[in-house]
Amino acid sequence: MVTRQFQQEQKELIATFPCEQKGDILHSVQRAFSVLQLIADRPQGLSARDISVRLHLNISTCYHILNTLQASGYIERHPHSQIYSLGPQIPYLNNAFVQGLAKQDGINEQGNDVLTSLYTSTTQLGRLRPILYRLTEQTQEPSYMASWSYGEIVLQAIVEAPQVEKVTELYVGYRGQAHSHALGKVLLAYSDPVFIEKYLEQHPLTPLGPNTIVRRSRFIDELNDIVRQGYSIDHEEMFPDTCCIAAPVFAPQGQIVAALAISFAPSLLTKRAEWLITQVTRAANHARAELRLSVIQQ
Repeated sequence: MVTRQFQQEQKELIATFPCEQKGDILHSVQRAFSVLQLIADRPQGLSARDISVRLHLNISTCYHILNTLQASGYIERHPHSQIYSLGPQIPYLNNAFVQGLAKQDGINEQGNDVLTSLYTSTTQLGRLRPILYRLTEQTQEPSYMASWSYGEIVLQAIVEAPQVEKVTELYVGYRGQAHSHALGKVLLAYSDPVFIEKYLEQHPLTPLGPNTIVRRSRFIDELNDIVRQGYSIDHEEMFPDTCCIAAPVFAPQGQIVAALAISFAPSLLTKRAEWLITQVTRAANHARAELRLSVIQQ
């Protein structure tokens, strides 16, 4: 029997795909990707019957898709429970994607060489990663780094805190919804005003968390406040029960190249907001110094 929860989850999954499709899109491939996405959203795995029900697929079609994905290594089936989960080809793709992020030529949102090769190289990312580890160690909260990549804000690194529940919706390579998280707001705040207007036209201020800013005038005011104070706070704007503080990282020439952040429970914001802000802004300053040092050493 299909429960209301199943129906709602299926509707949410379908909503992630564009309503208007180009004529050159293969719907069979799109269905395969929807199956892969659904399995990725369920770490415990799913049976063929569950998948066919959730995606409204004919059971025969569902098996054809599953067999194809399994043969290519993108999913695997447990021999006893007949449950499908992600396969060994997925980590390979993820590793290639992460390496590609590190090697991309740095072009910022305005078309200038702001993310220089010094920063975007794998070596440079490795030099900044210890700063994230220290930030997590000091705050006991997860830390993150994001930057611009071809006009989109992309999550470049995550350091988890062992005692804190992982935010499963975030991953290296995550992009989109920049208006709702502190990293995105910082990177937008230091962008050209003309670009910000263009960006907001292409990325609507859709509500996500209980406190998402959805009015453009208020959002612009928020960006101006971020520049004045030097950091950004996400007050449950992306996820319920999750807050975030982010600060900009500047290159030696003065351009913003990235943002660092931590996420934490809302209760901590009232208990020690000033201390958390200090830790994040200090880490961002250390990152700027590290970038400057790398230029001198070269």
